[in-house]
Amino acid sequence: MENTNTGRKKYKIAVAACALFLAAAVVLAVLLGVYVSRAGDARIDAENNYRAAYFELLDSMLDIETDLSKMKVASTDAMQTELMLDTAINAELAGQSLSALVRDEYQLEPTIKFCNQLQDFAKYIVKKIDREQPLTDKDYESLDDLHEAALELGRRLAAMGDGMREDGYYFIEAIGEDDPFRDIVDGVEDSAVQYPSLIYDGPFSDGLEDPEPHALKGEEVTREQAAQKAKEYLSEYDVTKVEFTAEANGYFESYMYSFATADGKAGTVQLSKTGGHLVMFDIYEEMVMPTFSKDEGVEVAKIYCRDHGYDGMTAVWSTVSDSELFVNLCYERDGIVFYPDMVKVKVSLQTGKVIGFEALQYIYNHDREDEVDYAVELTEEEVRAVYRDDFEIESVRLAVIPTGSGGEELCYEVYGECNGDKYFVFVDAETGYELEVMQVIDGDDGELLM
Repeated sequence: MENTNTGRKKYKIAVAACALFLAAAVVLAVLLGVYVSRAGDARIDAENNYRAAYFELLDSMLDIETDLSKMKVASTDAMQTELMLDTAINAELAGQSLSALVRDEYQLEPTIKFCNQLQDFAKYIVKKIDREQPLTDKDYESLDDLHEAALELGRRLAAMGDGMREDGYYFIEAIGEDDPFRDIVDGVEDSAVQYPSLIYDGPFSDGLEDPEPHALKGEEVTREQAAQKAKEYLSEYDVTKVEFTAEANGYFESYMYSFATADGKAGTVQLSKTGGHLVMFDIYEEMVMPTFSKDEGVEVAKIYCRDHGYDGMTAVWSTVSDSELFVNLCYERDGIVFYPDMVKVKVSLQTGKVIGFEALQYIYNHDREDEVDYAVELTEEEVRAVYRDDFEIESVRLAVIPTGSGGEELCYEVYGECNGDKYFVFVDAETGYELEVMQVIDGDDGELLM
């Protein structure tokens, strides 16, 4: 096997070579643009955009790998904080570059998820340092695993750059089974790039190596029984056909089906083999004009959850895009909202029907039968008193949120508005530390949290 240091040097040299290639490609594109038609100009523009995103992604991965490598020897709080903040920034940039490369042919969600969770973990390390909590051996092991994952992904991307120089690779033409970028993505999907155990689908899992779906109860159902249950879950639609498509054997076993309705709509639905619980479904419906309000749509989502085995749910977030309402609902008990126990629902504001549902976080995390004595040292009044008068607080409530270490923490969720901007602030209910601050951004596709 190639020496790690040697491989890393080759990787960094490859990145530098790729950067030179990008400059040459841009010059060539400008020269070609003088002679090609308007359609050709559009193709060159598209290719340049893809290449710019690719090289930005490669550069971000190099910086991530370098900073994570430096964490092996950095010992002061100041240096470790600097390295982790830089890692978080570059992980966000990498995610943005990947988003620019999204096409129907590429399933980039696992890689984007890796970048998002790398960013979260880097922030978690910064918070530990800020709170004067020493990094544990497990923290360092996780950082080492992340470093190896980032290094491997960077090597694969750099190797693709070699192919671009030598073989004349073009993103706009390389659609098909022989596309090297698709091979990289498939490698991630097939776990050729091994992500560390801290990358989790939700708190209370022991990492991706052996997560346990806490919410799945009941006897095992057959393929035929699950198909019948699928029709019951889809009772709002005039389903004429349900066809078995696959059996998934990931972290829990499930059945996948496609279905069709009398008016020509089509969709997919997934049920767990244990108990026949609804895991997800999605149906395509053309959006025209909304006839239902946002509040009415949220109520539709709550009723759907209650009627299909997900009781005690409260809406914690909703946003509208075109005529579709997206609602996040979490389990609530004794006045505490449990963010790890989340389901996501999509509602058509044109028909007032649920057209999408996903409950993976809930399935992995929901196990609230035992009472837990949460430490609440601060009162709501004490939390409110901390903030300036120009932060107009609209609501304060107790919430359990997932943490970067794979656990959970009780906090106060403070929601309000300051100078026209809306914010969520999560404050440790025992110590008063601010665990997270999120700003609500009005985007083209609805409200976003940053």
